[in-house]
Amino acid sequence: MRILLISANRERMPYPVAPLGLAYIAKALKQSGHDVRAIDLCFSAAIEDDVMQIAADFPPEVIGISLRNLDNLTYPSSISYLPELEETVAIVRCHTSAPLVIGGSGFSLAPIPLMQRVDLDFGVVGEGEESMVQLVRRLEQGASPQGIPGVLSKGEDGFIPPLPLASFHAPDQGILDTARYLQEGGMANLQTKRGCPFDCIYCTYPLLEGKRVRKRAVAEVVQEIKDLQAEQGVDYIYFVDDIFNYPQDYTAALCQEMITQEVAVKWTAFVNPRFLTAEIIALMAKAGCQGLELGIDAGSAKMLRAYGKGFEKEDIARASEHCQEAGLPFALYLLLGGPGEDEATLQESFALMDCLSPTAVIVMQGIRIYPHTALQEVAVQEGIIARDDDLLEPRFYISPLIGSERLIETITEAAMARRGWIVPGLEINISPPLMEGMRKFGLRGPLWELAGRMKRPRMRPLR
Repeated sequence: MRILLISANRERMPYPVAPLGLAYIAKALKQSGHDVRAIDLCFSAAIEDDVMQIAADFPPEVIGISLRNLDNLTYPSSISYLPELEETVAIVRCHTSAPLVIGGSGFSLAPIPLMQRVDLDFGVVGEGEESMVQLVRRLEQGASPQGIPGVLSKGEDGFIPPLPLASFHAPDQGILDTARYLQEGGMANLQTKRGCPFDCIYCTYPLLEGKRVRKRAVAEVVQEIKDLQAEQGVDYIYFVDDIFNYPQDYTAALCQEMITQEVAVKWTAFVNPRFLTAEIIALMAKAGCQGLELGIDAGSAKMLRAYGKGFEKEDIARASEHCQEAGLPFALYLLLGGPGEDEATLQESFALMDCLSPTAVIVMQGIRIYPHTALQEVAVQEGIIARDDDLLEPRFYISPLIGSERLIETITEAAMARRGWIVPGLEINISPPLMEGMRKFGLRGPLWELAGRMKRPRMRPLR
């Protein structure tokens, strides 16, 4: 069948991110014998014209729409992406009668409410490679997709939740405009594993990918890197794993394979401080690592326990010291305002940041509440949200012990008094003009390292 895949994401802050999930679906469909085309709305200047053109050149028999996120996760400047999705669906409906299938991580977070709100025919929940292939096969045969795990049909009951895939392999990176993402986003994306066994109270990774970690063969990952270099000119990669350095033996094996094969590519990854040893960091640096992002969430012992992080302040300090000893820039991510946050815990976090002197501190205030997380139950019990809130629209948890106004005021004061702090929700050291201006110099990788070089903090007034 002729299948058109559409990436609905138009967000370009802090930089455009390639729709890797779409590339996995494209690979699965192509391997099943289907003719696949893709359109990426992130770079579309005239969405209706582009959709009309591709629908004329390649009349689709099935259309798949990927929704990466429900919103930008940023308080207080929160933006819902659902109006953009509804606009995209309306445009597509005007130019083709092909059935519309939606998938992606954004959809999978609240699939039933989204199917009820948006004019769609089918939905694919979770990892979609196998489910999408089965759905297309049924549509090709004119049969009902009822009973396929992970597939929702408009107006029908009997949904069967999906099971995580036993394994997965390289996506079809050729379907993406990698050169443009490299130019405007500074890097290409690559995934080495799926699944998260940890229990952070707000996190959706275990819901989307399951709790069992499934790893790709290190030789296959290195070959994908080499293919990206040879075919796409990629010289910088961001590993999109939720935790790159777990399991540790796999991380060591991958880095060693990159070293052995002399893969000359620079890269960055998101890591857990608990598993960041001096030996692992040395291997990472030798394998081309240019910097690390540590999702610590808090610098307060009380808040680390409240978030279910599974590590202590000592782990954060040790990991930071290892980064400094290896000469690797590193950013610490804070999620402030969670259950139990108060003035004392905020000041404890600020004090730890001052002590550790990371290259950058990236601060998010308030925590987006997602369905089926432990944070949702906390928010319901405290009366912050209603139990029947479908959470399609952004809802944020902010500790009643401090309140939103005082939280923003305290974070603003802390960030403006320190170098290297980035606060997306308050546009401190980050804004669309600033990010786009930096990319014009051809810079690669995340831009947080540059925040540490600024002579004084920059803040764009909230509108």
